[in-house]
Amino acid sequence: MQRGFTLIELLVTVGIFAIIVSISIPLYAKYTHKAYRATVISDVKNTAISVEAFIGDFKSVPNSVNCPASGYGPASCDLTDGSNTLSDAIYVSKDAQIQYVKEPSSCSGLDSYKIHGIHAKLDGWGYCFSACNGAYLETDGSGCP
Repeated sequence: MQRGFTLIELLVTVGIFAIIVSISIPLYAKYTHKAYRATVISDVKNTAISVEAFIGDFKSVPNSVNCPASGYGPASCDLTDGSNTLSDAIYVSKDAQIQYVKEPSSCSGLDSYKIHGIHAKLDGWGYCFSACNGAYLETDGSGCP
């Protein structure tokens, strides 16, 4: 008697494997999408903390800065108001971009700012923080409203 697998047994095994793969690939894409969003949200919140630390230390709102990271790794950017500098204050994760914009006298007569974050692998989605009203909100990726 010969030992081995029959053609039917092999086809059933391949069929089961194909079903498992067809279920897991969309789930994997969903989880990576959520991870990219969480990365941008974290970068925006950390930038807001850094800006508030700068304001607390120097009693001045820093100048606007655009801080992009490459596809090869993270980046960091400095915050400055022209005379004071906080080195490597903004950390941006791989494939993300943070745009910090100083807004003169937009609320309560004080200088304010907005922070907008996007990810290269998430088209049409962004995350924004407005210091004027202290609100975080999702955007279409084109900037803070």
